[in-house]
Formats: sequence, structure tokens, C-alpha cells
Amino acid sequence: MKNKKTQYLWLLVILVVPAVILYFNKIKLGLDLRGGTSVVLQAQGKIESDTMDKVRDIIERRVDGLGVTEPVIQISGNDRLIVELAGIKDSQKAVELIGTTAKLEFKIKNQDGTYGPTLLGGSAIKTAVLSQGEFGRPAVDFTLDGKGAEIFAKITRENIGKPLAIMLDGKEQSAPVINSEISRGTGQITTNSREDAQKITNLLKSGALPVSIKILEVRTVGATLGVESIKQTQFAGILAMIAISLFMFAIYKIPGLIADVVLVIYGFLVLASLSLVRSTLTLPGIAGFILTLGMAVDANVITFERIKEEMNKGYSIDDSVEKGFENGLPAIIDGNLTTLLIAAVLFSFGTGPVRGFAVTLSLGVMITMLTAIFITKLFMRFVISTFHIKKEKLFWGGINDAKFESDTL
Repeated sequence: MKNKKTQYLWLLVILVVPAVILYFNKIKLGLDLRGGTSVVLQAQGKIESDTMDKVRDIIERRVDGLGVTEPVIQISGNDRLIVELAGIKDSQKAVELIGTTAKLEFKIKNQDGTYGPTLLGGSAIKTAVLSQGEFGRPAVDFTLDGKGAEIFAKITRENIGKPLAIMLDGKEQSAPVINSEISRGTGQITTNSREDAQKITNLLKSGALPVSIKILEVRTVGATLGVESIKQTQFAGILAMIAISLFMFAIYKIPGLIADVVLVIYGFLVLASLSLVRSTLTLPGIAGFILTLGMAVDANVITFERIKEEMNKGYSIDDSVEKGFENGLPAIIDGNLTTLLIAAVLFSFGTGPVRGFAVTLSLGVMITMLTAIFITKLFMRFVISTFHIKKEKLFWGGINDAKFESDTL
């Protein structure tokens, strides 16, 4: 009785936990499913070994300012960067933020409108926050680091009465007149709109790019294409589930039905795992998920055949189930470990969609071992004990009882 209560408890946990995870953590859809903007950038000028890594880190910080969840930012070749922003429909806004070098300079503005040499660079910026300037105009308050504050104090002390131009990528943002020495290491950039102020704040926070950037390609994927892709993959997944379910029932009868139920649970477990690790689901990822459906059933096929063998030797149904799972375990582990190794290689050397495929494949394989070794066995015990299944009724055509022969013979 106690054993049955434990089985009921485990079944409840298996059914409830994935549902709770999916309820509180929605799966994030990739660019190909949700729609959005894809930008290909190319670095210009001298490129050193760590240049593209620095560019990627800075672009990531800028993208955070757009509020994009799970952006895909990856280096391609020696000088290119691919940025995929799911859910961003305003491609122009994304390009302006991503492709801006954000080179900040402080220069004295001459009376004829020209500018003097650069007196202080943007690398001295410590913090930047959105604020309000004179007459309520949108502005950006910035703070300089220690060395920058010293230089800034000297600049303002020696140029009282002159306008100090604050330049961003060669364009004047503001040019306030220096009234006195500013020794606090703080300053303010006034703008014409809150959007401009927010953009400058994000750029100053993320830092300047080490090289100039050229936009090679901007591609917008509409939500309609994403919806159509989801419909097609849903149909493919449902069709695969139906085909596998019919096959398992036609071949294995009651164990086949159990495998079908576990397959549905397996699907929820995979989706819950993807949600839990905050993975972004893409079309290749869905392909990996559908592929693992067949692999999950393959593990059950191995186990069910071992159970048949034990029954034919004359063991009871309970002993046959125990020995069948025990004997099938090495083959299941070996087969899944080789697939995990392939997935690891794909994740290590692949990019973007290939990595998404590898992540889904890896999670699917690990959950396959969980369902094949633990959940299917739990369901088999539950069904056999609850419905008092006899071993001649377990499979189609019954079993061929044979006299048990000792291993010593």
C-alpha cells in the first residue's frame, strides 16, 4: 500500500512540475519564429585578435538598452558580427544604436564655428544617467573617473568664457559656455528629445567601439512568417507524435500505450527544461526536438524487447520488468552518450541556429534517459499493479513460456 502511495506521489510530481515551470516561464521564440531584425556588421580598419570580442561585448550592452530578450550576437569570420533581435520591428532604431561608434570628445568651439583639438575622450566617462536640463529639456548627466576629472578641471579652468563642445562621432551634441572651473568631474549633455537622451545614455554606458563599423545587411523578418513557421512545425510535430504512438501500440500493446503517455510527458519535460534554462526556441531547435521524439521511443523499444525475453524465460511479470529495464540500460546509455558527444561538438563549433539545435538535442537526450530509465518503469509498475495485468495480456499474442534454465547449464 505504501509502495502504491509513493508511485502516485511520483506520478503527480512528474505531471505537475513541468506544467508549473511552463506557466511561470514562457518559452522565448527566436527571430525565425517571432519575427524581428537581423543586422550584419563588418569592422573597418586594423583588427587585432581581441577586437571582435570587444565589439561583441559592447554591442551586447547596447542591445540591453533596447530591452531585447535573448538576443543572438555572434562573431562570423574575422571581421563580421551577426546580431539577431527577436521582436524588434523598428530596424532603423536598432541600426542607429548598434552601428554607432560612440566616440565621445570634448573640444573648444571657436568663434568661427570650427573646433579645436580633442582635449578629453569618452574613455574617461564613469557613469551616465538620463536626467533633465535647463527648462526641463532632456539631458544626460555624466561622471568622469579620477584622471578624467583632473583633466576636465584643467580644461574648464583655462577656458572660462569659451563654449565647450561635446562631440559624439564628430557631431556636436551641445556646447555650453564655461562659466567657472568644474572640479567635481561631472557634466551634462542637453538634447532635443528624450529619445536622443536615452540613446546617448545607452551609448555612453556601453562605451565606444574600438573600430568603426559598416552595416552590410539589415533584414526584417515579419511576424507573419514566424506564425506560418510555427504552424508548419506544430503540424510536423503532431504528425510525428501520432505516427510514433500508432506504431508503439501496434507493436507492443499495453507497453506501447504506456510509451505513448510517457512520450507526451517527455515533450512537456523538454519544453519545461528549455524554459528553465531560458533557451531561445528556433526552427532548428524544433527540428532537434522532433528528432529526439524518435530517440525517446527507441529507448523504450530496447527495454520492451528485453522484457519479452525475460518473460519467455519463464520469469514473472514483475521480475521480467525489473530485469528488462536492467538489461536494456547499458545499450540506452551508450546510444545516448554518443549522441551527446555529437551535440557537444555542434555546440562548441557551431553558431546561432546550429547551437540552438545542439541545445535542444542535448536536453532531449538527457530527458530521454530519464524517461526511459525512470518514468517508463514507474508507469509500468503503476499500470501492472493497478489493473492487475497478467503477463500473457501484456503484449500482443501473449508470450511463449519456456522452462527457466539455470545459467549453470
